[in-house]
Amino acid sequence: MHAAARPAILISGFYGFGNIGDDAVLAGMVQSLRARLGSVPLIVLSADPGSTAAAYEVEAVDRTDLPAILSAMRRSRLLLSGGGSLLQDVTSARSAVYYLGVLRLAQIMGLRTMVYAAGMGPLRRPVIRSLVRRVLDRTDAVAVRDADSAARVRALGTRRGPILTADPAVLLSPAEGARAESLLRTVGADTPIIGVVVRPWGNSAFVEPLAEALRTVAQRLGARVVVLPFHPALDLPVSRRLADASGGVLVEQPPQPAEALALIARMHVLVALRLHALIFAAAAGVPPVGLAYDPKVTALHRDLEIESPLPLDADAGALAEAIERAWESREALRPALLAGATRLRVRAEAAVVEAVRLYGAV
Repeated sequence: MHAAARPAILISGFYGFGNIGDDAVLAGMVQSLRARLGSVPLIVLSADPGSTAAAYEVEAVDRTDLPAILSAMRRSRLLLSGGGSLLQDVTSARSAVYYLGVLRLAQIMGLRTMVYAAGMGPLRRPVIRSLVRRVLDRTDAVAVRDADSAARVRALGTRRGPILTADPAVLLSPAEGARAESLLRTVGADTPIIGVVVRPWGNSAFVEPLAEALRTVAQRLGARVVVLPFHPALDLPVSRRLADASGGVLVEQPPQPAEALALIARMHVLVALRLHALIFAAAAGVPPVGLAYDPKVTALHRDLEIESPLPLDADAGALAEAIERAWESREALRPALLAGATRLRVRAEAAVVEAVRLYGAV
């Protein structure tokens, strides 16, 4: 007689879209859940189930295939919604409605549900705020990645208070082996590197002043500029434009998250408009120079107890000064950055502990 199959944990998020940051969140979640629950079955809702299943050794189903989602829910005990900025309506209301719909469906199907290390908001539309409040009132736990998100949850007036945790990407370990070494050789990691990770934002007017600053600082310090797109489908055009204008090297072949972390760990400074690139830099003790395209960047700098990020409209002089200051103080900053990353890892484990509790709850 065969033992009953162990119930699964179902994970819902922005997965399978080729975004290094979101894939790093998934990698951190899978790594930490398996460390505590062993071979627990994990099912991920993904835009590209084949690549997600192969990369993380999980089962994956199409995030838009309702019969497949219902089948996965019938085999699961717990839904984790997150991490990432899922419950916000700045990019569009559709995103929030989708993730709220998955949460509510899981609740109707009898699963325990948890918002996992998520960014909350901004929520600008009253109808979306109302939907978020109603669904969160039925959610077993709400764990958020920063204090600003916790404040937004409290402002909604939900029955359950938020658990303050941190982004799961901070738990990721850098890749080793031939693929990582090949990537490092490609960008010339034997030369001091100023790393850059950008995304389109508005009309991307930041490109010209940033390119001028990078050219100035790289020439002065004898450094190489390396531009790494984190979400190539979206970031590649603006990344190529910046690499061309700054005389930098563009990483065209997208690495896996752990490989991107290994590359960033070899940099001297990282300038970024992507949250997870800044998290990777801090985890590796590399001074991050953030551009505040979103409140979550300011929240991360505050959590790390480092200098505030620059405004997105900073001029070339201010950008060059900030990059050079980070470069010159990198050895002094390294212990503080590593200590800040350690604090975030401790906080990130709080979400894992709560998920394990819910999975094992009777």
